Amino acid sequence: MRLWMFGLPREKYADAIKFLKEKGFTDIVVGHNPDFIKAVKDAGLRVHVVWAVFRVEGILKKPKYLAEDPLGRKHVWFNSGCPNNPEIRKNILLKIENVITSYDVDGVILDGVRFASPGSGLEAFATCFCENCKEKMEEYGFNYNYLKSSVKGLLKNFYNIDLLKKWVNAYTCTSSTLIHLFIEYPGIVDWLKFRQLSIEEFIRDVRNLVKSYSDKIELGGYVFTPLLAPFVGQNYEMLWKYLDVVKPMIYRLGRGVACLNFELAKVAQDLIKWNNLSEEESLNLVYKFFGLIRNDLPTKIQDLLEKGVPVDLVGEETKRAKLLLNGRAEL
Repeated sequence: MRLWMFGLPREKYADAIKFLKEKGFTDIVVGHNPDFIKAVKDAGLRVHVVWAVFRVEGILKKPKYLAEDPLGRKHVWFNSGCPNNPEIRKNILLKIENVITSYDVDGVILDGVRFASPGSGLEAFATCFCENCKEKMEEYGFNYNYLKSSVKGLLKNFYNIDLLKKWVNAYTCTSSTLIHLFIEYPGIVDWLKFRQLSIEEFIRDVRNLVKSYSDKIELGGYVFTPLLAPFVGQNYEMLWKYLDVVKPMIYRLGRGVACLNFELAKVAQDLIKWNNLSEEESLNLVYKFFGLIRNDLPTKIQDLLEKGVPVDLVGEETKRAKLLLNGRAEL
């Protein structure tokens, strides 16, 4: 079994690498830092370079590169833009190619390889309907206006939660809740499927690029937990086909996207902002929707942010990830 470490200190990183090697670590994940890459390799450890794949910076930090919601508003999420923007994709593919051809790396790891999550705000989550995504939807055989209308309706329901609230309270998160949701907004399933196909296409392109240089270079990905992954375009049944290493971000406590407590808290905050809900009522709705029916979850948003979700949820999500991957990719 391999033992991984993410990141190195900027100063005295050689000492850190020596310490990690003495403690049995085998694989180190670093950013695009030539000094780090060389130092890890010189120490006889495996080095993997991580990339935030859809990042918008420099010349890419313009409205045309951003994700678009059904109302035409542009959003930056995780400092990222539209996953289907061809210039964003080309930019990161060139960077990855430069690293694997310039340095002796053992792997490439993709971060942010998804669409916006609820933790970036429900409005950013309700994306993307830009011209690039319109073309991609038509390429995949989806009806752009049909999907856009359904997601627009869902967004309006977030602004006025009464209907969704009734379904969730009546059924909790059962098949009946989903049936009502999909009957009211029939394009939601296709929208989620579109997200998955878009991410699958990109991961496949990266995989083919990396493996064209060396089959020994591993491709990995930091992905959402099984509870949240289907909402952002990450399907575990798809991931193992292209990734050598799948690294679920199962954080029970944290202040950023992907952290279970933060994602749940952000949804609750948005619902309160738009609806006449108490914190307890909003959190209860969120918990029910995600199938978290238990008595030990925080009833205050600040408590959720500061204390996180119960530790055993980490174990449950890990079991789900193992079950879905079924040994077909390293976890």
